[in-house]
Amino acid sequence: THINTTDDLLRHQITDLVFASVDFEFPKSVRYPCLPVRTMNGLIFPRKGRSICGFPEIRLAQSLKATKLELIEGLHVPTTDEQIFHSFVGQCLNNRERYKNDGDRVSELFWKELVNSSYGKLAQGLKERRVYNLKSRDTQRLQESKVTNPYFASFITSFVRAVLGEIMNEIVTLDPSKKKIVFSVTTDGFITNADEGLVTYGATKGELSTQYTQRRRVGE
Repeated sequence: THINTTDDLLRHQITDLVFASVDFEFPKSVRYPCLPVRTMNGLIFPRKGRSICGFPEIRLAQSLKATKLELIEGLHVPTTDEQIFHSFVGQCLNNRERYKNDGDRVSELFWKELVNSSYGKLAQGLKERRVYNLKSRDTQRLQESKVTNPYFASFITSFVRAVLGEIMNEIVTLDPSKKKIVFSVTTDGFITNADEGLVTYGATKGELSTQYTQRRRVGE
């Protein structure tokens, strides 16, 4: 379903499968702008520009009080309440924890790899990539998997980036000394000089972090 106005875009929920191209600008008070812009050298996060992103990042931009957030084009993909990976992810997490408690490192790593590969399978084949085939002893284009889904893959990356962006900006907000910084951000983590208490018990209490924590407990 096409989204026609900025107001319609902003009425959606964090967990909706919504993707949009937006023009944006953040005030100078925002240390870590959260809307990605793709370049030939990867993603950058400028203070203003045009972004193609998922709704979690747009919601974070709202909470950071972006001074400009205008819809160029948007799409809402309807979904049901069925949690199609719920039982599989729960099984993987439970088995990983069980083998970890048993001291069986090999089995623990097996189940860790299995659950972590789920995202890779969702995104497999969406981008040109060549892999080496041991059977044919030659390289070939990596084809889509049976569960490849660009909407799910895009939402996952958007959601994780938004959670990280929220935590990073919360560190700035909660630090009275204004000396805490975040650097070397990689996929789903970062290095910071903020103490563990500030990050764990302060910066992870935002809307997106709460949503993330609730869904991480799927296997409990």
